[in-house]
Amino acid sequence: MEVFENTRLAGMELKNRIIRAATHEGMGGSQGFPREELAKIYERLARGGVGAIITGYAGVQREGRAWPNMPLIDRDEAIPAYQRITAAIKPYGTPLILQLAHGGGMVKPEVTGGPPLAPSRHRYQLTGETAVELTEVQIAEIVESFARGVERAKLAGYDGVEIHAAHGYLLSEFLSPWLNRRTDRWGGSTENRARVLREIAERSRELVGDYPMLVKINGDETQPGGMRVEEAVRVAQLLQQASFDAVEVSCGSDDFFYTVRVPRVPVDAILEMDPRLRRASSLKKRITRFFLPRVIKTYPGLENYNTPAAERIKAAVDIPVIVLGGIRKLSAIREIIERGRADYVSMCRPFIIEPNIVEKMRAGRQEESRCINCGYCLIGVPAAPLRCYFGRLPKSVPESPAGPVEP
Repeated sequence: MEVFENTRLAGMELKNRIIRAATHEGMGGSQGFPREELAKIYERLARGGVGAIITGYAGVQREGRAWPNMPLIDRDEAIPAYQRITAAIKPYGTPLILQLAHGGGMVKPEVTGGPPLAPSRHRYQLTGETAVELTEVQIAEIVESFARGVERAKLAGYDGVEIHAAHGYLLSEFLSPWLNRRTDRWGGSTENRARVLREIAERSRELVGDYPMLVKINGDETQPGGMRVEEAVRVAQLLQQASFDAVEVSCGSDDFFYTVRVPRVPVDAILEMDPRLRRASSLKKRITRFFLPRVIKTYPGLENYNTPAAERIKAAVDIPVIVLGGIRKLSAIREIIERGRADYVSMCRPFIIEPNIVEKMRAGRQEESRCINCGYCLIGVPAAPLRCYFGRLPKSVPESPAGPVEP
């Protein structure tokens, strides 16, 4: 395999093996419809030579809206707004894949108007909220909501969808033996914990037939009792059997800086971009500045940290495997692809700072991303549209909820 070759992924034609990973753009309006400016982000990526674009997540239920500016595709009235985006991208011939998600236990009541919902009762470190256990009826409604989201994505002109089952959001909560402690048919064995994804796939196929459906999973979780790569391999096999067309491998659950690696906790950015802390007294700020680096963990291994898990999964399945996580250098991309450790690589932060990085690499003008891993982009996006801060604090920040978000 070669990096800059034409390929087909689930029937979609890609001009290379580099994909823009799902990245929350912070461009959902108050009613959940995506703002038209979102198309400009995708146009820049398409002009910049990326093989395919996976969008930031769109919620399939209002109860699963993780942030106030997260788009929703929970009703048919949203379809025209999404159609305007796909129409703008079609001329470029770059596949546009809509990521579908439910925030589950990671949502905040002030955003959804109700308590967080999860497979099992659990208090979340990232939000400080305690989730309510889902009923059978609610699980059935969620399965239908995902399937209808897939159907709406197809009607809106997206080339495919990705079901988000990673990073501690609802579907990864079902997969996680740490977060899913149910004793009914939705918990216990690996097969039971993967049941919800199988049912989403089955119901979606009834509605859309042969339509590209990717799935994103964790290859590893940090917590004791969480999913490890051995079980992730089995999960990937079950998802292949469930008719998913490709699997993307990430990591982490309710532990933000395990998923998005940074060399140090960006204390200044958190103090400035979280409105509650920005308005706090100087004493509280000093206390926070002292304690944040001591209570928030960072992890070693800033580059290629999911590749070993992806390699093991690829050896066990026949569907394409996509890997992301600290991929910054063309040499690393070549090593992953040419050695067959994964079929595709995806990147998040490199595209925020340089939407045209793929074309630069293809033309031999650049060997690695300019991204410095400061993490400011993902801390700022709940309050403002996605941008690169390059380690510099903004002069002003909008007054809306802020905090770490989906990478």
